[in-house]
Amino acid sequence: MIWLGTFVTAEDASKNYESKKLEFEELMMAKRAKNGQISEKSDQESCVTDEFEEKSSMSVDENTNTSNGVEESDEELMMGT
Repeated sequence: MIWLGTFVTAEDASKNYESKKLEFEELMMAKRAKNGQISEKSDQESCVTDEFEEKSSMSVDENTNTSNGVEESDEELMMGT
């Protein structure tokens, strides 16, 4: 699992994880291109991406933010409670 830090809002976390997901996919494509393995999205890449997305969304849901000494979950922050 990759930890990208603590974010004030779930939206900030989501944007950062999505950015890293895209960066990861670009690196994988560049590696395949370098190795002469350019092709349409393979089942293996799809599985890796799906696993990464699942772990990313789990990380966002499980993380908590602390401000002014009060700990709130991302879900509570999104709901405004």
